[in-house]
Amino acid sequence: MQKVSLQEIMTTDLVTIRFDEIVTQVAQIFKKQSFHHIPVVDENNHLAGIISKIDFERIKNGATLFRNPKIEKYNEILFQTLLVKDMMTKTVVSFKPTDSIRLAYLVFKENKFRAIPILEKEKLVGIVTPLDLLDYFFRA
Repeated sequence: MQKVSLQEIMTTDLVTIRFDEIVTQVAQIFKKQSFHHIPVVDENNHLAGIISKIDFERIKNGATLFRNPKIEKYNEILFQTLLVKDMMTKTVVSFKPTDSIRLAYLVFKENKFRAIPILEKEKLVGIVTPLDLLDYFFRA
């Protein structure tokens, strides 16, 4: 297990978002896709942060004041004024493709986050989640 590298299990077909996009784009991605994390990149595909679906929903629900009956309209206006960089988690643990799956396991075990971006020469090339680890072990 320790010799298996993250490049063997990471997801490489990524949907990303730029840090200078409006949050409405995040809402659309989560509505259309089944995944739970969106890596945030700059114009050179360097990792700038990450947005989890849980964090997005927490902000969405927290921003809606006093159970306003016009929640959808309120959120639409709010999301058109916020930028991704204002909502994303900026401090992100990342690994290299050659790092071991054991290292990812240990980090997942000790932390509450559930996605680790994979960088090569400072550029985003993949992402690993606990589900990727489970898929590997049940495939083996």
